[in-house]
This record gives sequence, C-alpha cells and structure tokens, in this order.
Amino acid sequence: MKNLILCFDSTTDRPGPRDASNVEATYRLLQSTADDRQLTWYDAGPASLSSPQLFNPTARRWRRNAAAAARRSVVDAYFFLVDNWEPEDRIFLLGAGRGAYCARSLARMLASVGLTADCDDHFAEYALAAFALPTQSRTTTDWGHIQRLACALADGEDVAVPVHFLGLWDTLKVPGAIELCEEDWLGNVVSGRHAVAIDGGSGPFGECRMGSDDDVEEVWFRGTHCDVVGGPNAYWPLADITLDWMLDGLVNAGAIVGDNAKPRTPAPTERDALAEGARSLRFRKVPEDALVHASVDVYLRSHPDYWRRLPWHLVWSDTDWAARAERLPVPNTTPLATAVPDSDELTAVAS
Repeated sequence: MKNLILCFDSTTDRPGPRDASNVEATYRLLQSTADDRQLTWYDAGPASLSSPQLFNPTARRWRRNAAAAARRSVVDAYFFLVDNWEPEDRIFLLGAGRGAYCARSLARMLASVGLTADCDDHFAEYALAAFALPTQSRTTTDWGHIQRLACALADGEDVAVPVHFLGLWDTLKVPGAIELCEEDWLGNVVSGRHAVAIDGGSGPFGECRMGSDDDVEEVWFRGTHCDVVGGPNAYWPLADITLDWMLDGLVNAGAIVGDNAKPRTPAPTERDALAEGARSLRFRKVPEDALVHASVDVYLRSHPDYWRRLPWHLVWSDTDWAARAERLPVPNTTPLATAVPDSDELTAVAS
C-alpha cells in the first residue's frame, strides 16, 4: 500500500512577491519517498487574470482557455493515477482556489468512472472529454449513466475509486466551467478538509462551498482568499494557520512528512491570529451553525465588531490549535522552478 498525493495549485500573474502557496508548501513537505511508500504529483495550474470587462470577446476567449487549461490538469492527474494506482493505495487530492475545483472534479470522476486502465481506450477518451470539467451541466442522471456504462465495461464490478483524503483551500469556480453542486457529490471521499475565507476577496468567480457533505469538514477562517490559500499578497500569519490545520488532517490520514523537512512546526500562535488581513469589498455570508476556526475567537476578543461578519450561531472548531506545536516541520516556501478531526468543538452564540 502506498500514498498517491496529487496537488493542484492556482498560480497568479498579478504583481507581487513570488511566495509559494499553501499547496506548494504542502507538496514540498510530502515529497515522494525513496521506498515508494508515497508518490507525489504537482500541477502549478493556469494563471489567473483579472479582466475589468468580463463579457467582451477577449474575456470570453480567456474563459475558454482557462477552462481548457484546468481540464488538461485534471486529465494529466487522472492518467498519473492510471499509471501508478493499485488496489489498497490511498489517494490524497489537494488543491487551492481553482486548483481545488480541479481536485473536486477529479474526485467526482473517480466516483463515476473509476480508473479505466483495463477498459477500452475509446471509453476513457469519451469519459474524460465529456465529464472532466464539462462545459455543459451534467445532471445526476447523466452521472448515473456514465457510471453504469463504466460498470458494464468492468464486467459489472463497482468502478468507484475512493479518495482517502480531500484537502481544499477556498475553492473557486473555474471560468468557463460549470458550477459544482451538491448533486455532483457521489460519496467516494473518505475524509477531508475545506478551508473557506470569511472575508472573500475571490473576484468575480466566487467560492464553491462543499455544502452538507459529512465526510469533509468545512471550516471558515478569518482573512480573504489569498490569506487562506497563501501565495502572493497573502498575510502569512493567517495563511500559516490554515496550512497547519491542513497538515494536521493530512498527518492524521496517514500522509508521510519528508525526512529532509526542517524538524519544527509552522506553530501559529494567538499573536498570528491577531494579524490584519487584506481588505476586501466582497464579503461572504457565513451560514448558521457553520464551523469556524477557533483562531477567529482570539481575534474577536480584541475586535468585537468582527461579530457582524459571523452568524448568530456557530461552532468553534480545532480549539486546541494554538497548543499544536513542535509536531510538523516547516516547509521550504521558495517557489518551484516549474510551474476527521478529534478536537473538541464549542458552540458559541454571538451577543
């Protein structure tokens, strides 16, 4: 049995420091091992552009190109799994922003058609062309049809391949691709975590939440999109909090931290929780009874006005986060040359 860890990043061409995102930092920690107990794959993702005119011909062409690039990422990752996956192997899918959208799309593909290494090549081409980030909406009936066809080609066996862990930082919609919705979720994810930015800042292509999936813990963090996913323009004290939280989930799920990583943890503290994040005019509505990371409670003690961005009822998650020190190594954040929690939860009522 081995770990197969696939990392979908979301690069940017905006001016700013070339800092590694949380996905890239995690990839550096979870490098392939010499004994093949863990194999890793990384995709930098398509560059993101901010267009002031979203509906002119140039913008439409850009959206098509962005969707095509994301689709190529999903297809490349799929064939990495075809070449390397064996029964009992554990698949970890990680992604940030639009890369998280790609990771979720691949999980959906694995639930519907599995890995078609022993199936007809034409079927694999058809399934990937029609269902890997489709440009037109697919209903539950459509997904059921492709799944039955895949099962028939596999002599009636269940083709769904489980995703052992799905780790997402603030999923954003890929321009030109369809919306992800709860009906698309087919239940092959064993466990996972999704960090969502309370303060938005994701631009015109908004966030894609997980909804009510019980196997993926969706937790809201203070900060804008870049503060949650890391990378250029991020406020790193806030980004380190989401990085530490995700690494905790990965290690608990069995991911192997590289021996060459520095033997110390990101170790975010309450002082980091007080850091000011980027300003945003695109605030998000946090749903009632949402899981909110306990680091937000630290900020509320000195900034009570922040309650206005939170729901009346919420659940504090990861309440021992500040005590989780000296456990995980700090990743090397120099950019690449190429492109189920056990913590106690506390219900809080805002007053």
